[in-house]
Amino acid sequence: MNEQERRQSVRCAYDYRCGYCGVREEETGSKLEIDHFQSRSAGGSDDLDNLVYCCPTCNRLKGDFWLLGNLPVTHARLLHPKRDDLSAHLREDVEGRLVALTETGTFHIERLRLNRPPLIALRRSRQQRATLWQELKLAQEEQAQLQERIASLERSLEETRAQLARLLNR
Repeated sequence: MNEQERRQSVRCAYDYRCGYCGVREEETGSKLEIDHFQSRSAGGSDDLDNLVYCCPTCNRLKGDFWLLGNLPVTHARLLHPKRDDLSAHLREDVEGRLVALTETGTFHIERLRLNRPPLIALRRSRQQRATLWQELKLAQEEQAQLQERIASLERSLEETRAQLARLLNR
């Protein structure tokens, strides 16, 4: 696989968004970067499962951080966007902030500064957009029900008119 194919494969695998903060290419106005989850300086490879599509800010903040295997087990590690269950470590609150559920989640949020103001604003905007879409869908369903009710009432009115016409013609 050549470099261009590898890059496209990683972009697709991450749905064109940063694996760490979730910002999309169209929100940044450009393609994102490829990060080596286990940095090359720590022996990381170019294998697809070691590559993370990420924004320049997350890539810079992560740097070449890697918890070396000879250290005791610790919570001071970054979460891998594809291998870790992020929902077990993080949740988003109604204000758009990420809240840690575990010590690892706390480290991950702090290391990547995932509650920086532009990300909070982006999450709030996404929440508001999702709420508006949900309200629009409900309004459209209600409109369809009202249209059905109007059609039913119009049929009843026509039946009533027909009955009146029969009674008047007797």
